[in-house]
Amino acid sequence: MPLVTVTILRYAPLARFRAFANMGRFLMKPVQADGLRFQKLLGSGHNFGLIPDFSTYVFLGVWEDSAAVDSFLQSKPYSDLQRGTTQVSTLYLQPQRSHGLWDGQNPFLTAKAEAMSDPSAPVAVLTRATIRPRALPDFWQHVPQARQRLNDHRNDLVFGIGVGEVPIVQQCTISVWRNAAAVDQYAYRQSGHKEVVRLTRQRHWYSEELFARFSVLRIDGQLPA
Repeated sequence: MPLVTVTILRYAPLARFRAFANMGRFLMKPVQADGLRFQKLLGSGHNFGLIPDFSTYVFLGVWEDSAAVDSFLQSKPYSDLQRGTTQVSTLYLQPQRSHGLWDGQNPFLTAKAEAMSDPSAPVAVLTRATIRPRALPDFWQHVPQARQRLNDHRNDLVFGIGVGEVPIVQQCTISVWRNAAAVDQYAYRQSGHKEVVRLTRQRHWYSEELFARFSVLRIDGQLPA
C-alpha cells in the first residue's frame, strides 16, 4: 500500500527567487531517494487562480513505506528544499480510491478500494488535469464559479490549494475535508459543482485527468490558512 506525502512549503520573501528556481532544477534532476515511486514539485496560484503565488510550493511524493519517507526527511535534497522557508507542513495520506492518469500512470492506484474505518475522520481529495489548448479560455472562465462553491463549504473545508506543473495548462487541486460526508455533499449533491463536472465531460476540456481520495493519517505542522 503506497504512502503519499504532500508537503506545503512557504518561503520568506528573500528566498522566493530560489524557490522558483527549484522548479527548474527538480524538473531537470528529480529527487533520487530509496522507496520514492512518484514525485512532483508544484507551484501554486493565489486563490486557485491564474496569478502565481511565489511564496508557496508543494512537494508530492508517493513512497513504498514510512521508512522511505523518514530517510528522505534526513536527506540533503529535503534540506535544500526547506531552505528559506517560514512554514512547512506535511500531510501523510493513504489512498482510498483513484482513477485516471497523471503523466500516463496512476501513482495512487491501490490493489483494492480501502474503506474508511472512521466516517468522522478527515479526508483528502486530489484532482489533476491537463487542459486542452483550445479549451483554456472556457475552462478558466468557469474557475471563479468552482472557487465560489469551495468558499460556500468553508465550514467543512480544512485546507485547499490550487497548484500545477505548467502554468495555465496543467492544474491540480489538493483539499482536506472534515469527513467523508462533507466531500460527498460538495462533490455529488451540490448543484454548482455538479454543473462544472458536467461541462468538463460535455466540452472535453481535458486531455488527461485524475481524481483520488485519501485517508488522512496525520498532519505534521500547521496547515496554511
